[in-house]
Amino acid sequence: MAIGSKGKREYQRIRADSGQHRRILGLMLLLGLGAFIPTALRLYGLMVTDYEYYSGLALSNQTRSTGVTAPRGTLYDRNMNILACSESVENIYLDPRELKQAGVDLQALSRKLGEILEQDSDIIQSKAENTAYRYQLLKASVSLETASAVRAYINTDEIVGVHLEPAFQRSYPFGTLAAQVIGFTNASGTGSEGIEAAYNSYLSGSAGKVVTTKGNNEMDMPFSYENYVSTVPGCDVVLTLDTTVQACLEEELQKSVERYDVQNGAFGLVMNVNTGEILAMATLGSYDPNNYLEIADPEVLKQLEGLKDTEGYAQALTDARLKQWRNRCISDGYEPGSTFKVLTMAAALDSGAIDLNTPFYCRGSEQIPGRAQLLHCWRSTGHGAQKTPQALQNSCNLAFAHIALKMGGETFYDYITRFGILEKTGLDLSGESKGIFFDKALVTDTDKWGTASLTSGSFGQ
Repeated sequence: MAIGSKGKREYQRIRADSGQHRRILGLMLLLGLGAFIPTALRLYGLMVTDYEYYSGLALSNQTRSTGVTAPRGTLYDRNMNILACSESVENIYLDPRELKQAGVDLQALSRKLGEILEQDSDIIQSKAENTAYRYQLLKASVSLETASAVRAYINTDEIVGVHLEPAFQRSYPFGTLAAQVIGFTNASGTGSEGIEAAYNSYLSGSAGKVVTTKGNNEMDMPFSYENYVSTVPGCDVVLTLDTTVQACLEEELQKSVERYDVQNGAFGLVMNVNTGEILAMATLGSYDPNNYLEIADPEVLKQLEGLKDTEGYAQALTDARLKQWRNRCISDGYEPGSTFKVLTMAAALDSGAIDLNTPFYCRGSEQIPGRAQLLHCWRSTGHGAQKTPQALQNSCNLAFAHIALKMGGETFYDYITRFGILEKTGLDLSGESKGIFFDKALVTDTDKWGTASLTSGSFGQ
């Protein structure tokens, strides 16, 4: 009996220990699950929810992308003469981190590169020591001779951290010819004036890139991956300009300036009247787009030299550059003079105000009603009796004043508007200004303002 009681107590103790073990195991399981669930959720977030973000970040940390400039499209005249093209050049740059890890003697490096590139060695050394950046440009668009000298120095002395990258430089074979029409590209290769600016989106290509793997401290890996994304060259643009006609126009303008001692320069264009094509467009006081920042006019350059070391020099230099870049054919207004009589005649005939047999009489001058000043014809003795065709042939101011009066201000101004005189032509060049004419009230309300604006406007003054 005593043995049975002792065995029972032992059995109960073993059952109690077993239950406690199960409770401990359960608690351990709950604690394990409690610890695992946040970790699992975090892993789910990293591997599923935020996969795109972290994979992109990893790719960025493991690869290096180097841009490759695309060649810009070529500009041609109507006869396929090259007006602007892109020539292959090279840029020289440093990678300060590579220089530091390779233990390059920066002082010796700066001194040698300074000799080759004709630059201050102290500036080169300052760039080489700045490890905050991987790319420190030393000189852009160097000649092939200079690039070869740098490459020879790199290979001979086994220099690490000095690189040459291919690039393109804009070239203008005809120099100053049609410079204000063609324009130029700035240091970043973007069109800044003329056709280069107006068609920049067509001429600019799509840049390519070289993607390579990189290891610790962004150094190249010995067995690396490399992928090349090709550039897309820009589109070529063919202009209506004719370089022969352009050269003739510029030559004749220069002769006219010298012959008549013109003080404010000269500008002009040659147009195919049947199609509206511009064959030539010139503004004297040109510049060379190959060196667009240089002042081409020796007189202006002399004036600027006198302003050096003064507060007004920088602004004067900017103004001089803008002036020589300006295409006055499209930006500056001018009185059309007697050429405007063609529009007046067309409007009068179309509106029925006159016909081919309408008579006029010119005695050289006349007091027009509503006009305070005496109106003179260019021929002081007058043209006498004439009809509409002769009035146009003689370019008679008095006849055209009467033609405008016959039309009336409302009709005349309506035709001026419909001819597009007050609007831009839509020429594909930047900087075009609208036409300027008398205010409508001055032409139409002759009872209040008289007939001076109406009659003067009829012959382009």
